[in-house]
Amino acid sequence: MARAGEPAPLGPHTTVREAVQRYPGIHVVFDRHGLHGCGGADGPIEEIAFFARVHQVDPALLLRELNEYASRRAHSVTVPLMEQQPRQITQLYLVAIIVSLTIAILGGFPLGILAALGGGRDVGLGFRWTSIVQAHGHLQMVGFVALFIVGIAYHVLPRFKNTALALPRLGLPSIALLAGGALLRTSAQPWAEVDAVGAFLIISGVLELCGALAFASVAWMTLRGTQRKNYDLYLMAAVSWFVVASLANLVLLSDLTLDGARVIPVSRNAPLLEMYLLGFVTLFILGVSVRILPHFVSLRPPAVAYLTPALLLFNAGLLVRVGSGWIDAYSSWARPEWLQFATVSAMAVAIAAFVFSLNLHRRSVRDEASDIPARHELLIRTAYVWLLVSVGIEAWFAAKGVFGDFHPDFLQDGAARHALALGFVMQMIFGVGSRALPTFAGKRLYSQRLVLVVWLATNAAVVMRVGPALFPWGSATLRFDHIATAGVLGLIALIVFAYNIARTLRPARHRTVARKEPATKPSASSATYQLTPTSVVADVLREVPGSLELLIGYGFKPLADPEMRARVTPHVTLAHACSIHGIEIDALVGALKALQVGTATTPPQQQILAALRELRDPEIPTNIVDLGLVHTISVNDNSTSIELTLTSPDCPAAGQVVADVIERVRATGIDEVEVSLVREPAWDPSRMTPAARQALGWE
Repeated sequence: MARAGEPAPLGPHTTVREAVQRYPGIHVVFDRHGLHGCGGADGPIEEIAFFARVHQVDPALLLRELNEYASRRAHSVTVPLMEQQPRQITQLYLVAIIVSLTIAILGGFPLGILAALGGGRDVGLGFRWTSIVQAHGHLQMVGFVALFIVGIAYHVLPRFKNTALALPRLGLPSIALLAGGALLRTSAQPWAEVDAVGAFLIISGVLELCGALAFASVAWMTLRGTQRKNYDLYLMAAVSWFVVASLANLVLLSDLTLDGARVIPVSRNAPLLEMYLLGFVTLFILGVSVRILPHFVSLRPPAVAYLTPALLLFNAGLLVRVGSGWIDAYSSWARPEWLQFATVSAMAVAIAAFVFSLNLHRRSVRDEASDIPARHELLIRTAYVWLLVSVGIEAWFAAKGVFGDFHPDFLQDGAARHALALGFVMQMIFGVGSRALPTFAGKRLYSQRLVLVVWLATNAAVVMRVGPALFPWGSATLRFDHIATAGVLGLIALIVFAYNIARTLRPARHRTVARKEPATKPSASSATYQLTPTSVVADVLREVPGSLELLIGYGFKPLADPEMRARVTPHVTLAHACSIHGIEIDALVGALKALQVGTATTPPQQQILAALRELRDPEIPTNIVDLGLVHTISVNDNSTSIELTLTSPDCPAAGQVVADVIERVRATGIDEVEVSLVREPAWDPSRMTPAARQALGWE
């Protein structure tokens, strides 16, 4: 257990954010292992052991290196983070996810609901109904699912491989091209028989192909040159299928325009959907699952020997299935039912082998470094149940075609596809998104209850969509009404998911926090407040003026974050906080009592900061502390070292600033003062305190 003023050791349950805040500069240790970029500048709210395990880093090795760094910077402090304005950084993944969810909520799902209502009754769609159905399907596939995957890929691929994202300048154009192409096709296809409109279909195909090629270039270059892992083959195969599907889409749209038609023939559209949904989407999800699900769901170690054979069998079946489908569509040859059954069965066996090799059928096994159980696990496990149901339906229909004269109708034909799209793909988006997106932003999920709502609505939607198609009963109008209801439920699930993520990711409201206590005496209630180890931290902060600075000085650096302070302190006692941080409770309570009666001594770092607040910048009329020029202060007995970051690297008054700092610090009673000018981190206005920004008229 650490004594007052000494650094508490970092343990497996210490969060990455807490380590970054307690020991400025410690991010270099995380960077050395490729653990960078998640959770923003302050790092994610993830326990170090779990975070290391997810990124395939030895937790013991990482903790040893982190504690070695902490011991070297034992008395290092920085200006409290609460007094710096957060930088607004546009993240590629966030752009893609916002665009994809917007397209699905405002376009994809409403269009599908309208098409379902138009299947059993006249809602004004007329002869354009079939083209609207196809446009809806493509918008959901590319504008929603593919864009969401692209956004996730841009964030996770470099972190999977401990490298930088290759060709990052292609990121935003790829998102714009894919979204623009999908929206253009949806708008143009119902009127494709018009010559001028038909040209827009070809343009949409070109845009999507360019977007897919840009994404593939980024993905391939990011994965290339790194150590090969078992999931790499899944990801590279998925990206390849995406490019091939986009090229095939352009060919089909060109044929559609030349024929003056509005609808791609089913025999040609089916192989295209298989390439998108099975080749790209499913394989990409499987590849990401290999990498993250053992940690997100606390699975037993996967049986890796079966992963590559499962991938080869799946791709072989899909290649023969798609190839024979194209030949059937463009020639007089008719694909025999046994060949369809063979390819579907091979893919079903591959999926079953994958699920069993990943141990998804077995209960979670947890230890002290495992993820905290949460409802995202329910979504993920249920998603894989629907994946097995989907391939089972396909195998059942194919077997009926071989051993009997069975030909599925329009609704039956979509049963397996929607079990896969709604049941598997959407639930994986919801499950992984609920767990990973907050981590990307360094937040905690807004509501676990809303995750349960999403699970209920999604599975009700799948049952409503697949059930009436699989077991036809009632009139066609009733069956289509069930599908429309499923669309409404799916839309509700998506809106709830989007709301939960939006509330999670929204920027925190930063309040102006004064560095100095108000020049008033403590209230009567403060003077009589009884400090004990069981005192709630929030009560201590309210009743004992100056306690925030004292607690931060003792090592409770997370209290410098206003958002975390407001969320955590009402539920934590001093004793509990000390046990977490390794601080002696008696020493802390004694210091707080001394502060309460006005006999506390000011920590050396706070004395230095108070002295430097009276030193103004030579160019900007505010003190150098509020301006954000003081980077670190290290105190050791009667000596100190200070790192300064100037507003300009070539500031002509640098020498005078250093001399003034040394003079001010020596006036506090410290004899040896060393001042260093550092160029990193470079200064920018985000380092200024709210008080400084207000003084300069910037707020």
